[in-house]
Amino acid sequence: MLLETSSTLRIIFVILAIALVLAVAGLLIITLDVLLLVFAGVLFGIFLNGLSGWIADHTPASYRWSYVAVVFLLLVVITSGIYYLGSQFVEQTSSLWAEMQRAADRLTVQLQDYEWARDYLPTVDQFQDQWTSGGVMPHVMNGLRRLMWAATAVFFVLFVGLYVAFEPDLYRTGIVKLVQPPRRERASEILHKLHQALGRWIIGRLISMSIIGVCTVIGLWLMGVPMPFTLGCLAALLTFIPNIGPVLATLPQALLALQVGTNVVLYVILFNIALQSVESYLITPLVQRYEVTLPPALTIVVQLVMTALLGIVGVFMAAPLTAAVMLLVQSLYIRDTLGDPSPGQLANRTE
Repeated sequence: MLLETSSTLRIIFVILAIALVLAVAGLLIITLDVLLLVFAGVLFGIFLNGLSGWIADHTPASYRWSYVAVVFLLLVVITSGIYYLGSQFVEQTSSLWAEMQRAADRLTVQLQDYEWARDYLPTVDQFQDQWTSGGVMPHVMNGLRRLMWAATAVFFVLFVGLYVAFEPDLYRTGIVKLVQPPRRERASEILHKLHQALGRWIIGRLISMSIIGVCTVIGLWLMGVPMPFTLGCLAALLTFIPNIGPVLATLPQALLALQVGTNVVLYVILFNIALQSVESYLITPLVQRYEVTLPPALTIVVQLVMTALLGIVGVFMAAPLTAAVMLLVQSLYIRDTLGDPSPGQLANRTE
């Protein structure tokens, strides 16, 4: 036990020393960005691995052929979506942006009727001064750089996921080899638990995203809100982010509801509250056997910290990263170090 503790302390010291060197060199944030993208790629690989494994278990096809079929179907779906729905989605997105601008202008006009709000609203002259002074161009260039970075990140995540899912045993064995031989069996067990926990989290999120997206489209269509399909897709995508995503999805819906009427804004807000209540108390319990449950307060704190440090990538990866860290703490520290036979929900559930 003393030898293992000494070895653990040495590993921690090395990690802290490397982090200190990276921080001094100004590379720590960039390194964390890359590591988060690798983690996102691993999540995508777990998703592909789960689909391929399910097909291999329920059909005569081997895992490799199942993997090829899953990737081929995924490429067909993506290509068909881009070819048939791409232009329509872009058109709807442009219309959504134009509608949101008109809604924002209408809200500005309404706020100008109140004296207390006039001091905080920019005037047309101020907008023109901002444009003519060259203050807009840096923001445009910064937006283009972020767009290029996002495209690069997407391709990086896709290729990492494809390679991880193609030969999962190769990477699993490589990680286990980094551990001392007496601890390799336990390391392999922990990796299996991580795979199960993250796989359950992905399945649960996909189920919730699908249900929220369909319900949002139907609800907004019945209320007469413009662009219900686009807003429903946006709500489904933002449902991937627990706690914060539903709030972000409500904002464009409320803005577009201004085009219909002030009362509709209230209906949209109440609809989203009711929908999130149904998700929390009905949908989530139904998918509980798939999705791991994370402490809401802890998840929100991690999301805020990751957003402040790493931006949009941090907020998207905060929840699955929280699940992974919780499992490691419960398995390696609470059970193995402290000797607690009931370390926590994640470790017990993946036994």
